[in-house]
Amino acid sequence: MKQIFAGTIIFLICSSSIGANTKYFQRVAKTARTYRVETSQADMKVIADEKGNPAFYIALKSNRNNFEMVMLVGFIAAGEAMKTGFEPEHVFVTIDVPLGDGLRLVTTAEKKDVKELLSGKINTAQFVRRVNYLR
Repeated sequence: MKQIFAGTIIFLICSSSIGANTKYFQRVAKTARTYRVETSQADMKVIADEKGNPAFYIALKSNRNNFEMVMLVGFIAAGEAMKTGFEPEHVFVTIDVPLGDGLRLVTTAEKKDVKELLSGKINTAQFVRRVNYLR
């Protein structure tokens, strides 16, 4: 009986987090489309960081000249999607740029910085200075 109860609890926890991620992913994709940046749920994932906090990852494609705009759209879309109730501690945006053999730009920002950008407390130039460029 305890095993059934424990299994039910685990199922409910997993299904609620999957549902939250699905709503979050849908909102990210919808927001990105408004900026004419295409993405799908296959390009997104949520993984726990080293402290066990959720981190959101999204991979986007850009043209040669607009990779910074695409990066900003990734962060804006992730921030707008936080209105669904799911708030990852970190947002990682990976941009594939078709330069030469290809360039992959990997960036990350903390939740508080993304929220400050969306609330207007900081502008895009200030936000870009807070973004960490990993590669």
